[in-house]
Amino acid sequence: MKHEVFWKNPGYKPRQELREDIECDYLIVGGGVSGVSLAYFLSKYRSKKTVLIEKNIIASGATGMAAGSLVLEGELDLKEILEEYGQKKGLAYWKENHRGLDMIKEAIKKERIDCDYDSEDTIYGSAKRKLDTDVLEEYIISKDIEPLTKLLVGKELVKEINTPLFKYAILSHLHGVSVNPLKFTQNLSKVVSKKGVKIYENTPLVHLHEKKNMAQTPKGMIKYKKIIIAIDSSLRHPNIKKEKSTIVITEPLTKTELNSISLLPKKIVWDSKDIYHYLKITEDNRILLGYGDKHVYKDHSSIDIHHPHLKRIISFLHKLFPHIHKKIDYAWSGSFGITSTKTPLIEFKKDKILMGGAGSQVVCVMSAKHIADKLAGKKSNLDPFF
Repeated sequence: MKHEVFWKNPGYKPRQELREDIECDYLIVGGGVSGVSLAYFLSKYRSKKTVLIEKNIIASGATGMAAGSLVLEGELDLKEILEEYGQKKGLAYWKENHRGLDMIKEAIKKERIDCDYDSEDTIYGSAKRKLDTDVLEEYIISKDIEPLTKLLVGKELVKEINTPLFKYAILSHLHGVSVNPLKFTQNLSKVVSKKGVKIYENTPLVHLHEKKNMAQTPKGMIKYKKIIIAIDSSLRHPNIKKEKSTIVITEPLTKTELNSISLLPKKIVWDSKDIYHYLKITEDNRILLGYGDKHVYKDHSSIDIHHPHLKRIISFLHKLFPHIHKKIDYAWSGSFGITSTKTPLIEFKKDKILMGGAGSQVVCVMSAKHIADKLAGKKSNLDPFF
């Protein structure tokens, strides 16, 4: 078993660090999916000079360590969204989740981003031995809003995912996108550079002189008009907590093995018992499984394995597919930011904007578009929420 991140992007060459004093209109701090998406949306307006700095290389943090399962039902399912915001406002937020996923699909297609893209159905399954009201309640609520949603039981369930663990599940048509998250974000950054955004890697923010609108880096000062801090779990904010997650990837399965568990065509699957208990099939036909529920208090940049997670993931795999015996080829752990409400943090404070805690990469993109719209003086569909 290799204790390293599986995702690779062989054709990517990191950019040089900043080595001079510069000026810009918008300074983005953080080269994860949030920061790069924001730079992409700002570049479309073409009226302002934008600079992005990343302390390591693009997508080297939580983004590049993630599963690459981009789904509508991320941190919050439809039932929880309606409970949080009420019927009318909740449906509007759900619609923006759809729009966020569509924006990702459109960007990948329009910009021809190489990222192992696949649009997939999702399965939200009950792994409990007794009646799971969460899954049934979610189905009752979603079936009228999402007409292609199906409740899977018996033979219909086996047809979509052949496991003795799930008793029933919700199948949602094309509610997910599978990508290599490292390739997606790094290759999107190449598009952003071609559109005129200056990106500097290995350029950490050392100190912020807010009264002077100056950002200090090791080898250069940046004078800005607006600064957007998009560093997620590294953002020191009382509303953002850090969660540790672990991902494992098996050796490749044969097509016969994939057919035996009904995961051809490929689907994104997660467990109703815990939203961070999930799986997908990679581009080269491996099973990716993840789990994460540990709250951490320090900035954990290490990918060292959290062994209790690893034990639970292996147990989950054996319960899901007892007849599939595959070795674990890769395993790693990492941390990400999340708020207590599981909705993103977006704060406008004069010339400084904070964003983080979105958890779901779909919501990261959705949040980035909102901030870009506001900076451009445009109306945003997320105005009622932030």
